[in-house]
Amino acid sequence: LAMLGRYCCEFLVHAADVEGLRGGIDEDLVSNLGKWSPVPCTYAGGARCLQDLDLVARLSNGKVDLTIGSALDIFGGDIPYQDCVDWNKSFSK
Repeated sequence: LAMLGRYCCEFLVHAADVEGLRGGIDEDLVSNLGKWSPVPCTYAGGARCLQDLDLVARLSNGKVDLTIGSALDIFGGDIPYQDCVDWNKSFSK
């Protein structure tokens, strides 16, 4: 990651094995990204509830962001989009 980080300003990591399933995030991957990524990092895959935003922030020590896709209500999921907006406004790194 250190070598690749010299050539970009952010990583977008898709956990393809859990993406779209709403079965939970890959906690080990998120934790390791928080330790290893030399640039800002966004993780995608497996989000199932609003609390996953807090979980990713905690596991990565605030160094990894979470993107929520199919679990959002605007895409047919259960997580209200506005709740995510409100969480993001209240969260400071």
